[in-house]
Amino acid sequence: MTSRRAPRRTGTALAAISAATAALLSQPVTAAAVAPPPAVAAHLPVAPYPAGVALTPDGARAYVTSQSTGMVSVLDTASRTVTGTFTAGTGSYAVELSPDGRRAYLTHHLDNAVSVVDTASNTVTATVPVGVQPWNLALSPDGSRAYVSNAGADTVSVLDTASDTVKATVPVGAEPHGLAVSPDGRRLYVAASGAKAVTVVDTASGTVSATVPVGHSAFGLALSPDGSRLWVADGDDSTAAVIDTGAGALLGTVPVGTGPYAVTLAPDGSAAYVSDYGDDTLSVIDTASRTVTATVPVGASPYTLALSADGRRGYLADFTGNAVDVLNFPLPVPAVTGVSPNGGSGAGGTTVTVTGTDLNGATAVTFGAAGPATSFSCTSTRCTATAPATTVTGPVDVRVTTPGGTSAAVAADRFTYTAPSAHLGVALTATPATGRVDYTVTLTGQGPDPVTSATVSADLPAGLTASSGDCTVAAGKLTCTLSTPLAKGAGTTRHFSLGVGLLNLIRTWDVTVARTGGTPADPSPATSKDTRSCTSFLGLSITCR
Repeated sequence: MTSRRAPRRTGTALAAISAATAALLSQPVTAAAVAPPPAVAAHLPVAPYPAGVALTPDGARAYVTSQSTGMVSVLDTASRTVTGTFTAGTGSYAVELSPDGRRAYLTHHLDNAVSVVDTASNTVTATVPVGVQPWNLALSPDGSRAYVSNAGADTVSVLDTASDTVKATVPVGAEPHGLAVSPDGRRLYVAASGAKAVTVVDTASGTVSATVPVGHSAFGLALSPDGSRLWVADGDDSTAAVIDTGAGALLGTVPVGTGPYAVTLAPDGSAAYVSDYGDDTLSVIDTASRTVTATVPVGASPYTLALSADGRRGYLADFTGNAVDVLNFPLPVPAVTGVSPNGGSGAGGTTVTVTGTDLNGATAVTFGAAGPATSFSCTSTRCTATAPATTVTGPVDVRVTTPGGTSAAVAADRFTYTAPSAHLGVALTATPATGRVDYTVTLTGQGPDPVTSATVSADLPAGLTASSGDCTVAAGKLTCTLSTPLAKGAGTTRHFSLGVGLLNLIRTWDVTVARTGGTPADPSPATSKDTRSCTSFLGLSITCR
């Protein structure tokens, strides 16, 4: 029976030590939901002992190294097929693509060199001598520098990518392997496996500025998108460690599978994926709670994982499986955790704040039987939505739909519709003139909802001549209608006149104008009216109050 082949290690073998002194520090779970685990969608044979995987910036191709043959396999990610191969060096572990995707850089641990490849033609354009047994390689954010960890020389070579020459050699801790560059390019983090530490290099001065002991063997590294947390795969300790880069201190460790040599972070930093080389699994860590949320079976001896820019696809090198696993990372299903305000009128128009997780990319926000929101906008944790109008009263579930699915109906998402209502303010003024009184009816929407329609009527005194240009006069009755909605705070007027003849010696009369119908219901109909009293003497002297 043959033993499992491990990635080639240099220098003194790293001894496994107790993790008791680096116990996991508890931290409150944030509002972020746990991402669903990935699943293997395809298993693609490549050249023997694949170690490094890198994607072009557009995600269209993946470059996969072969540690034993030097052959590089080029995968077409759309068709999931190997569309080309080329040879660079005796064999290689790491591969990185320039920011523009035009060049690939590969380390050759047996040749003590780095190859520079033109990706348009897949030909080697330069071979750069570096230190003894180069292992990993990382590019500065602008692509102007390539950093190479020389595991057999305890150094890092700094390459100028414009001239393809080594500009500096930086002494670091024993057996440097994994590398990570800060988002601003000012710091280089080096996993010094033999020193059981992470070395921090100031890239401007090319000197070591700090060393963070991790108490176990540091191997693969991955930085959070904001650079505040550094995750470390501890190959001999079956843990993943996390470092606070600002404080330069170890925060804790997370137990994972056997032989974790590589770690990759989701583009949003919400999950860390640790390749458990000895268990043929991928551990999924929720970075907020620092807990393993899933352990996914993959191919034999998983090593480097490259993720697409959107985090939805992964390409995992199976070192002794001579293959690459294509992983699908499902989008998380959104969840609603609160609605404010939690009620409003069936007239619609209430602005509602929906809180929850994984709400970004929402394609719909619905209010139960009332239907979809009339408008909405969402971030990952909050949506602002406008409630639609409805004849439904009572509670409905506010649910958010994204490409990941639709949020489950829960008590926290309830929004209660009440029947629409609107009070119509009615005011009447009377202005005497010679032989007549001119009346003005002022109608005001007083909410809470708009007045959709309304009828205002008045019984007219007998013996007086009534006329109106915007109301109806018939059979001794005045009827004024409102056919267009009247918003809260808005007003409109109607007018009519009563003529007083000379034969009316002394005459006193009252006119009361009141709302007699309309929608929605008036919460206080008894007050939707007004009265004016007038007195005439021979039709010549008229007073009103």
